[in-house]
Amino acid sequence: MEVDSRLRNSAITVALLGLVALSWSNWIDERADAVTAENLKQALAVFALARTFNGVISVAQGTELAIQPVGVGVTLTPGEILDSLNDLLEQFSALALLASVSLGLQLTLGKIMASPMLSGVITIVVVGYLGFRWASKTSDPELDRSLNRILGLALFVRFLLATVLLCTWWIDAQFLQGIQDRAVANLTATSGSIRAINAESTPLPPEPESGFLDRTADGISRLLDTSRDALDVENQLERLHEKAEASIEELINLIVVFLLQTLLIPIATLYACGWLLRWYWQSVTR
Repeated sequence: MEVDSRLRNSAITVALLGLVALSWSNWIDERADAVTAENLKQALAVFALARTFNGVISVAQGTELAIQPVGVGVTLTPGEILDSLNDLLEQFSALALLASVSLGLQLTLGKIMASPMLSGVITIVVVGYLGFRWASKTSDPELDRSLNRILGLALFVRFLLATVLLCTWWIDAQFLQGIQDRAVANLTATSGSIRAINAESTPLPPEPESGFLDRTADGISRLLDTSRDALDVENQLERLHEKAEASIEELINLIVVFLLQTLLIPIATLYACGWLLRWYWQSVTR
Protein backbone atom coordinates (compact mmCIF):
# COMPACT_ATOMS: atom_id res chain seq x y z
CA MET A 1 0.00 0.00 0.00
CA GLU A 2 2.81 2.39 0.91
CA VAL A 3 4.65 1.46 -2.31
CA ASP A 4 1.58 2.26 -4.39
CA SER A 5 1.23 5.61 -2.63
CA ARG A 6 4.88 6.47 -3.32
CA LEU A 7 4.52 5.51 -6.98
CA ARG A 8 1.42 7.67 -7.26
CA ASN A 9 3.14 10.60 -5.58
CA SER A 10 6.15 10.16 -7.86
CA ALA A 11 3.97 10.20 -10.99
CA ILE A 12 2.12 13.29 -9.75
CA THR A 13 5.43 14.98 -8.93
CA VAL A 14 6.86 14.33 -12.40
CA ALA A 15 3.68 15.58 -14.09
CA LEU A 16 3.43 18.76 -12.01
CA LEU A 17 7.12 19.60 -12.36
CA GLY A 18 6.71 19.14 -16.11
CA LEU A 19 3.84 21.65 -16.08
CA VAL A 20 5.97 24.08 -14.06
CA ALA A 21 8.78 23.75 -16.62
CA LEU A 22 6.26 24.27 -19.44
CA SER A 23 4.97 27.39 -17.71
CA TRP A 24 8.43 28.90 -17.36
CA SER A 25 9.52 27.96 -20.88
CA ASN A 26 6.53 29.81 -22.43
CA TRP A 27 6.67 27.35 -25.33
CA ILE A 28 2.91 26.89 -25.56
CA ASP A 29 2.37 30.64 -25.13
CA GLU A 30 4.79 31.51 -27.93
CA ARG A 31 3.00 29.11 -30.25
CA ALA A 32 -0.38 30.60 -29.31
CA ASP A 33 0.93 34.16 -29.77
CA ALA A 34 2.40 33.33 -33.19
CA VAL A 35 -0.82 31.88 -34.61
CA THR A 36 -2.95 34.64 -33.07
CA ALA A 37 -0.65 37.32 -34.52
CA GLU A 38 -1.03 35.70 -37.95
CA ASN A 39 -4.82 35.69 -37.58
CA LEU A 40 -4.68 39.35 -36.56
CA LYS A 41 -2.61 40.20 -39.63
CA GLN A 42 -5.13 38.44 -41.87
CA ALA A 43 -8.08 40.15 -40.16
CA LEU A 44 -6.49 43.58 -40.65
CA ALA A 45 -5.78 42.77 -44.31
CA VAL A 46 -9.41 41.76 -44.84
CA PHE A 47 -10.57 44.94 -43.08
CA ALA A 48 -8.37 47.06 -45.36
CA LEU A 49 -9.67 45.18 -48.41
CA ALA A 50 -13.28 45.77 -47.33
CA ARG A 51 -12.71 49.49 -46.83
CA THR A 52 -10.95 49.80 -50.19
CA PHE A 53 -13.72 47.83 -51.89
CA ASN A 54 -16.28 50.10 -50.26
CA GLY A 55 -14.49 53.14 -51.69
CA VAL A 56 -14.37 51.61 -55.17
CA ILE A 57 -18.12 50.96 -55.06
CA SER A 58 -18.76 54.52 -53.85
CA VAL A 59 -16.92 55.82 -56.91
CA ALA A 60 -18.92 53.48 -59.16
CA GLN A 61 -22.19 54.70 -57.66
CA GLY A 62 -21.32 58.22 -58.76
CA THR A 63 -20.48 57.33 -62.37
CA GLU A 64 -22.66 56.86 -65.43
CA LEU A 65 -22.10 55.07 -68.71
CA ALA A 66 -23.70 57.03 -71.56
CA ILE A 67 -24.30 55.18 -74.85
CA GLN A 68 -26.38 56.05 -77.91
CA PRO A 69 -27.47 52.92 -79.77
CA VAL A 70 -29.32 53.84 -83.01
CA GLY A 71 -29.14 57.48 -82.01
CA VAL A 72 -31.13 57.01 -78.79
CA GLY A 73 -29.33 58.11 -75.62
CA VAL A 74 -29.18 55.55 -72.81
CA THR A 75 -27.50 56.15 -69.47
CA LEU A 76 -26.50 53.14 -67.36
CA THR A 77 -25.47 53.44 -63.72
CA PRO A 78 -23.41 50.42 -62.63
CA GLY A 79 -23.50 51.64 -59.04
CA GLU A 80 -27.18 50.69 -58.70
CA ILE A 81 -26.24 47.04 -59.13
CA LEU A 82 -23.85 47.32 -56.18
CA ASP A 83 -26.16 48.89 -53.57
CA SER A 84 -26.81 45.64 -51.68
CA LEU A 85 -23.15 44.66 -51.81
CA ASN A 86 -22.11 48.09 -50.55
CA ASP A 87 -24.53 47.95 -47.60
CA LEU A 88 -23.23 44.53 -46.60
CA LEU A 89 -19.63 45.71 -47.00
CA GLU A 90 -20.18 48.55 -44.54
CA GLN A 91 -21.55 46.15 -41.94
CA PHE A 92 -18.79 43.64 -42.61
CA SER A 93 -16.11 46.32 -42.22
CA ALA A 94 -17.36 47.00 -38.69
CA LEU A 95 -17.31 43.28 -37.91
CA ALA A 96 -13.78 42.90 -39.32
CA LEU A 97 -12.61 45.79 -37.14
CA LEU A 98 -14.20 44.21 -34.05
CA ALA A 99 -12.56 40.88 -34.94
CA SER A 100 -9.18 42.61 -35.20
CA VAL A 101 -9.69 44.29 -31.82
CA SER A 102 -10.69 40.94 -30.29
CA LEU A 103 -7.57 39.24 -31.64
CA GLY A 104 -5.40 42.11 -30.40
CA LEU A 105 -6.97 41.77 -26.95
CA GLN A 106 -6.26 38.03 -26.98
CA LEU A 107 -2.61 38.76 -27.81
CA THR A 108 -2.34 41.18 -24.88
CA LEU A 109 -3.98 38.73 -22.46
CA GLY A 110 -1.66 36.01 -23.73
CA LYS A 111 1.38 38.08 -22.77
CA ILE A 112 -0.10 38.64 -19.30
CA MET A 113 -0.74 34.93 -18.83
CA ALA A 114 2.87 34.19 -19.85
CA SER A 115 4.36 36.65 -17.36
CA PRO A 116 7.04 35.40 -14.91
CA MET A 117 4.85 36.50 -12.00
CA LEU A 118 2.12 34.03 -12.90
CA SER A 119 4.68 31.27 -13.48
CA GLY A 120 6.08 32.09 -10.03
CA VAL A 121 2.62 31.67 -8.51
CA ILE A 122 2.26 28.31 -10.25
CA THR A 123 5.66 27.23 -8.88
CA ILE A 124 4.72 28.20 -5.32
CA VAL A 125 1.38 26.39 -5.52
CA VAL A 126 2.95 23.23 -6.98
CA VAL A 127 5.81 23.17 -4.46
CA GLY A 128 3.38 23.66 -1.59
CA TYR A 129 1.09 20.94 -2.90
CA LEU A 130 3.93 18.44 -3.41
CA GLY A 131 5.44 19.31 -0.04
CA PHE A 132 2.15 18.49 1.63
CA ARG A 133 1.76 15.20 -0.24
CA TRP A 134 5.27 13.97 0.56
CA ALA A 135 5.60 15.31 4.11
CA SER A 136 2.15 14.49 5.45
CA LYS A 137 2.00 11.20 7.32
CA THR A 138 -1.71 11.39 7.99
CA SER A 139 -4.41 12.27 5.51
CA ASP A 140 -6.60 15.30 6.17
CA PRO A 141 -9.45 14.97 3.62
CA GLU A 142 -10.61 18.57 3.91
CA LEU A 143 -7.11 20.04 3.52
CA ASP A 144 -6.35 17.64 0.69
CA ARG A 145 -9.49 18.73 -1.19
CA SER A 146 -8.66 22.40 -0.69
CA LEU A 147 -5.11 21.98 -1.99
CA ASN A 148 -6.34 20.01 -5.00
CA ARG A 149 -8.85 22.72 -5.82
CA ILE A 150 -6.26 25.50 -5.52
CA LEU A 151 -3.85 23.55 -7.71
CA GLY A 152 -6.47 22.83 -10.36
CA LEU A 153 -7.65 26.45 -10.43
CA ALA A 154 -4.08 27.80 -10.72
CA LEU A 155 -3.22 25.50 -13.63
CA PHE A 156 -6.58 26.25 -15.26
CA VAL A 157 -5.96 30.00 -15.21
CA ARG A 158 -2.34 29.65 -16.36
CA PHE A 159 -2.95 27.49 -19.44
CA LEU A 160 -6.56 28.34 -20.31
CA LEU A 161 -5.98 31.15 -22.80
CA ALA A 162 -3.15 29.39 -24.65
CA THR A 163 -5.33 26.28 -24.94
CA VAL A 164 -8.26 28.30 -26.31
CA LEU A 165 -6.05 30.10 -28.85
CA LEU A 166 -4.41 26.90 -30.09
CA CYS A 167 -7.75 25.08 -30.39
CA THR A 168 -9.15 28.03 -32.34
CA TRP A 169 -6.10 28.05 -34.61
CA TRP A 170 -6.36 24.29 -35.28
CA ILE A 171 -10.04 24.48 -36.23
CA ASP A 172 -9.34 27.57 -38.33
CA ALA A 173 -6.47 25.90 -40.19
CA GLN A 174 -8.43 22.70 -40.81
CA PHE A 175 -11.83 24.07 -41.81
CA LEU A 176 -11.95 27.87 -42.14
CA GLN A 177 -8.76 29.06 -43.84
CA GLY A 178 -9.76 27.78 -47.28
CA ILE A 179 -13.13 29.54 -47.04
CA GLN A 180 -11.43 32.80 -46.06
CA ASP A 181 -8.83 32.62 -48.85
CA ARG A 182 -11.51 31.91 -51.46
CA ALA A 183 -13.65 34.81 -50.24
CA VAL A 184 -10.72 37.26 -50.25
CA ALA A 185 -9.77 36.21 -53.80
CA ASN A 186 -13.37 36.76 -54.96
CA LEU A 187 -13.60 40.21 -53.38
CA THR A 188 -10.26 41.22 -54.89
CA ALA A 189 -11.36 40.12 -58.36
CA THR A 190 -14.72 41.89 -58.11
CA SER A 191 -13.03 45.06 -56.91
CA GLY A 192 -10.76 44.93 -59.96
CA SER A 193 -13.76 44.56 -62.28
CA ILE A 194 -15.45 47.60 -60.76
CA ARG A 195 -12.23 49.61 -61.08
CA ALA A 196 -12.18 48.74 -64.78
CA ILE A 197 -15.75 49.99 -65.23
CA ASN A 198 -14.90 53.19 -63.36
CA ALA A 199 -11.99 53.76 -65.75
CA GLU A 200 -14.20 53.15 -68.81
CA SER A 201 -16.75 55.70 -67.61
CA THR A 202 -14.29 58.60 -68.20
CA PRO A 203 -15.69 60.77 -71.04
CA LEU A 204 -13.68 61.04 -74.24
CA PRO A 205 -12.45 64.45 -75.47
CA PRO A 206 -14.43 66.09 -78.35
CA GLU A 207 -13.29 65.30 -81.87
CA PRO A 208 -12.14 68.09 -84.26
CA GLU A 209 -14.46 69.42 -87.00
CA SER A 210 -14.37 67.63 -90.40
CA GLY A 211 -16.07 67.74 -93.82
CA PHE A 212 -19.57 66.54 -94.75
CA LEU A 213 -18.46 63.21 -96.25
CA ASP A 214 -16.11 62.57 -93.38
CA ARG A 215 -18.85 63.37 -90.87
CA THR A 216 -21.25 61.02 -92.66
CA ALA A 217 -18.73 58.19 -92.72
CA ASP A 218 -17.80 58.84 -89.13
CA GLY A 219 -21.47 58.88 -88.15
CA ILE A 220 -22.12 55.49 -89.74
CA SER A 221 -18.97 54.06 -88.17
CA ARG A 222 -19.86 55.56 -84.80
CA LEU A 223 -23.39 54.13 -85.05
CA LEU A 224 -22.03 50.63 -85.60
CA ASP A 225 -19.40 51.03 -82.89
CA THR A 226 -21.92 52.41 -80.42
CA SER A 227 -24.33 49.55 -81.05
CA ARG A 228 -21.54 47.06 -80.40
CA ASP A 229 -20.49 49.04 -77.33
CA ALA A 230 -24.06 49.00 -76.03
CA LEU A 231 -24.21 45.23 -76.26
CA ASP A 232 -20.75 44.96 -74.71
CA VAL A 233 -21.66 47.28 -71.82
CA GLU A 234 -24.89 45.40 -71.14
CA ASN A 235 -23.00 42.10 -71.09
CA GLN A 236 -20.37 43.63 -68.84
CA LEU A 237 -22.99 44.91 -66.42
CA GLU A 238 -24.67 41.51 -66.41
CA ARG A 239 -21.36 39.89 -65.49
CA LEU A 240 -20.86 42.55 -62.83
CA HIS A 241 -24.28 41.71 -61.38
CA GLU A 242 -23.30 38.04 -61.19
CA LYS A 243 -19.98 38.92 -59.54
CA ALA A 244 -21.77 41.17 -57.04
CA GLU A 245 -24.10 38.33 -56.05
CA ALA A 246 -21.12 35.98 -55.68
CA SER A 247 -19.32 38.60 -53.56
CA ILE A 248 -22.34 38.91 -51.27
CA GLU A 249 -22.23 35.16 -50.72
CA GLU A 250 -18.49 35.27 -50.01
CA LEU A 251 -18.96 38.18 -47.60
CA ILE A 252 -21.49 36.12 -45.67
CA ASN A 253 -18.95 33.29 -45.57
CA LEU A 254 -16.35 35.72 -44.18
CA ILE A 255 -18.81 36.90 -41.54
CA VAL A 256 -19.34 33.28 -40.49
CA VAL A 257 -15.56 32.71 -40.38
CA PHE A 258 -14.94 35.76 -38.19
CA LEU A 259 -17.80 34.91 -35.84
CA LEU A 260 -16.48 31.37 -35.45
CA GLN A 261 -12.87 32.50 -35.14
CA THR A 262 -13.33 35.26 -32.57
CA LEU A 263 -16.51 34.32 -30.73
CA LEU A 264 -18.11 30.89 -31.08
CA ILE A 265 -15.02 28.64 -31.09
CA PRO A 266 -13.32 30.43 -28.16
CA ILE A 267 -16.55 30.33 -26.15
CA ALA A 268 -17.05 26.62 -26.94
CA THR A 269 -13.44 25.84 -25.96
CA LEU A 270 -13.80 27.89 -22.79
CA TYR A 271 -16.98 26.02 -21.93
CA ALA A 272 -15.24 22.67 -22.47
CA CYS A 273 -12.33 23.73 -20.23
CA GLY A 274 -14.79 24.94 -17.60
CA TRP A 275 -16.59 21.61 -17.74
CA LEU A 276 -13.26 19.81 -17.19
CA LEU A 277 -12.51 22.06 -14.20
CA ARG A 278 -15.92 21.35 -12.67
CA TRP A 279 -15.40 17.61 -13.22
CA TYR A 280 -11.99 17.87 -11.52
CA TRP A 281 -13.44 19.72 -8.55
CA GLN A 282 -16.20 17.16 -8.16
CA SER A 283 -13.74 14.27 -8.42
CA VAL A 284 -11.49 15.63 -5.65
CA THR A 285 -14.44 16.06 -3.26
CA ARG A 286 -15.41 12.40 -3.39
